Amino acid sequence: MKRSYLWTGVAYFVAGLLLAVASAAASGKLQSLLAGFAGGGIFGGLATMGRYYYWTRPGRVKRYQEKQEEEEICLKDERNEMLRDKAGRYAYILSLLVLAVSTVLFSVLHALEIGHFYGLIMYQSALLVFLYVAGIWIYRWLKARN
Repeated sequence: MKRSYLWTGVAYFVAGLLLAVASAAASGKLQSLLAGFAGGGIFGGLATMGRYYYWTRPGRVKRYQEKQEEEEICLKDERNEMLRDKAGRYAYILSLLVLAVSTVLFSVLHALEIGHFYGLIMYQSALLVFLYVAGIWIYRWLKARN
C-alpha cells in the first residue's frame, strides 16, 4: 500500500482537529456544521490510517497484493466497463428527469410561499444520495441482466 494513503489519512485527521478547534471557537448554526465536518475529518482520517496499518502488516501484504490484482482485473474488464458506462448514462438521464420535475415543483412552492431554503438543502442532499444509490442499483441490475 502506498505511503501517500497514510499521509492522506493524517491530513484528514489534522483537518478534522482544526475544524474541531474552529467549532469550539464558533457559535450558533456554524458551530454544529463545523463540528460535523470535524467528526468526518477525524473519523475518516482514523479509518484511513487504520486501513493502512492493517494492510501493511507483514502477514497481510501478500493478501493485499492479490486483492489489488483482482480489483485491477475487475476495473479493466470490458464488460464491467461497458456496464458502468451504461449505468452512469441511465443515472444521468434519471437525474435530468428528477431535476426537471423538482424545478417545476419548487417553482410552484415558491409561488405559494410554502418552500424554504432549508428544505431545498435537504432535498439536494437526498437527491445526491438517491442518485448515488440509483447508479449502483442500475449497474447491478444491468450486470444481472447480461
